[in-house]
Amino acid sequence: MSIPGLVIGQDVTTALFGAMNAGYFGGYLWRTTGRRSRRLGAAALTLVSCASIVEAAFSQSLFWSQRGDLFSNGLWALLRLPLLVATLLISAIIIRRALT
Repeated sequence: MSIPGLVIGQDVTTALFGAMNAGYFGGYLWRTTGRRSRRLGAAALTLVSCASIVEAAFSQSLFWSQRGDLFSNGLWALLRLPLLVATLLISAIIIRRALT
């Protein structure tokens, strides 16, 4: 796989799992009348997940408009990695909870 393909894959994966996370936490927030601290946590994680979607989309537009000028493709992929890993870890927690 080429480096530009890797960058696209990272951002698409981040956006997809961010949408899944936002849906889960938004649904929890919408249907739960539980403790206030849990609802506040769900609201915060919904916002973080939505922000990861927006940031992935913005990153893609910036990557293609500044291609080769700002960062090398490899560095760009490396800089995007922490957001992808964080989004995937949150998704793993959600999936584990759903399966138990």
